[in-house]
Amino acid sequence: MVYYFLIMVIIMIKTKSIYDSIENSDGTRILITRYWPRGIKKEKFDKWYKDLSPSKNLLKDYKKGRIDFQLFQRLFRDEIIKNKNVIDICQNIAKEVFNGKEFTLLCYEKDESNCHRKLIRKLCEEELLKLIKVEQNIKKSVE
Repeated sequence: MVYYFLIMVIIMIKTKSIYDSIENSDGTRILITRYWPRGIKKEKFDKWYKDLSPSKNLLKDYKKGRIDFQLFQRLFRDEIIKNKNVIDICQNIAKEVFNGKEFTLLCYEKDESNCHRKLIRKLCEEELLKLIKVEQNIKKSVE
């Protein structure tokens, strides 16, 4: 059962660049950047959560090459797991995914391999796994 939900997560929480074309399968499109992307109109996304982006200083250090992506990831993870608002947002996304809704996390980076959006997706997936485990425990206790 857990594997079924993991496959659902991959399909239901997508990530892409805000500059990529909108698709019907995107579901709710959430912009997770600190700054407004150049040339983008509000119609390209449904919600904007600045809290799901790196702090100004962390982003600046990474963009200027002061830290590599590996260190960026570690520092960003430290930032977000201490932020109650970030956890609340990810829990809400997880609840909606659990109930069948689709989401796409958006950033201006073209390549996800060096982008924070994969880290936010992972945090949302972790929150979803918690919900799945609770659901399984409830089902086991009823049986």
